[in-house]
Amino acid sequence: MSDLLGLSDLQLSTTSLSEFIIGFVLTIIFSLLIRNIYINHSNSVSNKTIVANIFPLFSVAIFLIVITIKSSIVLSLGLVGALSIIRFRTAIKEAEQIVYFLILTAIAIASAAGSYLFPILLVIFVFIYNFYRTKQKSGEISSSNDHLVITADNIDNKKIEELINLLIEQGVNVEIQSINKKENNTSIVLKMSDFNINSLTKVEDFLNKHGLKNQEIQFFSSSE
Repeated sequence: MSDLLGLSDLQLSTTSLSEFIIGFVLTIIFSLLIRNIYINHSNSVSNKTIVANIFPLFSVAIFLIVITIKSSIVLSLGLVGALSIIRFRTAIKEAEQIVYFLILTAIAIASAAGSYLFPILLVIFVFIYNFYRTKQKSGEISSSNDHLVITADNIDNKKIEELINLLIEQGVNVEIQSINKKENNTSIVLKMSDFNINSLTKVEDFLNKHGLKNQEIQFFSSSE
């Protein structure tokens, strides 16, 4: 039956044990390097450590998938059918996380294909790019994954939107954590990264400019 369908001609070259071990080990090493770069240089607002700890597992999974597909076209067709019924319910909220997962995918595929030079060049490029970007911001005192709590009277939705846009213009990554309105008092919790003293001054000026009474600003630095 296989000869009639021509499946025997579609059999791809198998991977030797030595090639598998080398690719497997290099995939883990490369993913750990990317994990270290992500933790030290990422501007992600979400918990970076939790996301970064997934990197080696994700890379190894992609590596094994590619090895499986590489060994047999029949298995690859079955794999496509199996993956078609899988739904990922955990949303990736930030574009930077998607980029890093794409980088890990590229590393795993290249390692599985035996092209070990390409992952090395990719890791070097990612490191140089992030190092240069971090060096540009070295003169600034900024935060990562921190919270700003603003409490004042009569903060309507329009003023909240204007405040968010003001922080974004200052280069601050902002995510609304919660908004609590009680009678005339409003409490806003913002989750941020790249928030510095200059940004705090802008927030104070904004509140004073709009004449908001009973102002209270609290900044919390969270550890990872």
